[in-house]
Amino acid sequence: MDLKVGETYIAYRSDNPLRNLKFTVLREEDLFFDAKIVEGLSAIDLWKAYTVRLVNHKGEQKYLEISPYYVNEEDRTAKFLVLGYLLERRKFVRFNVEDLNIPIEGENFKGIVENVSLGGLKIKLLEKKGKIEEGEPIFVKSFVEGNEYSFIITPVKVGKDFISAKFEKPAKVTSEFFYQCLKLLERETSPVSEKRKFRRFYVEPLKIIVDTPLGLGIMRDISLGGIRVRLKKPYEVDEEILTKPFEVSCFLPSKNEEYIITCRLVNKSGNQIHLKIEHWDADALRLISHILDLLVENKKV
Repeated sequence: MDLKVGETYIAYRSDNPLRNLKFTVLREEDLFFDAKIVEGLSAIDLWKAYTVRLVNHKGEQKYLEISPYYVNEEDRTAKFLVLGYLLERRKFVRFNVEDLNIPIEGENFKGIVENVSLGGLKIKLLEKKGKIEEGEPIFVKSFVEGNEYSFIITPVKVGKDFISAKFEKPAKVTSEFFYQCLKLLERETSPVSEKRKFRRFYVEPLKIIVDTPLGLGIMRDISLGGIRVRLKKPYEVDEEILTKPFEVSCFLPSKNEEYIITCRLVNKSGNQIHLKIEHWDADALRLISHILDLLVENKKV
């Protein structure tokens, strides 16, 4: 087993990386190990699969799946079963962090992280000085809340204004970088009593399609106060008509259901709009109820 006693690792729920934990290996024996939970004790779901990203001595990426089967909350320890290595590189859940403006730069470019997953990231280019080759590893630096992360990525697709790349090494740095991006995202979309009256729920992974007079987009988060939408297809509109309440269509793909709710525009910033839900009628109540059901099912609350 590649997990070493005394070393600290980060594990992510394979189906929901927002549920993650940091642990230090205390003892290992064949396909079992004991660990001290450093962070994320409440994120442990017994018998669920978690993924740990590793790099072997040859520099090859490996993804180890583990599952906790016992936890002692008093001394913050847990016992894990090693499920094995993923034979194929899976498509990991990606999280849009563009609004967080996380800077990242290489020798030939400067940009911000547009989205990130356990396996890689997409960079929105702000400056580009030279040619960036697909398949050629490059060294990059990024900063999350004042902390610097230096690591190597390999571009798999390079466009005029973006780079899609997979993480290479060091595995500990890239995993910690992903971890801190998620923590920052959670703080930005979680309730802060001084700032918000209602708790907000981050729902972008549910891909709820929202059609508004300002454009078509994806719901980013929802609370009893309203919703925020990331517009994918803006419409040309006389914004004077938006001074009054208007109808908005919300479509839940997983349930194949549409809900019509009445909203009012609170503000618009770039491609993101904030809408206040004006009337809590039957459709609005069913919408938030079904969203909360989906979040609970996926352990995203």
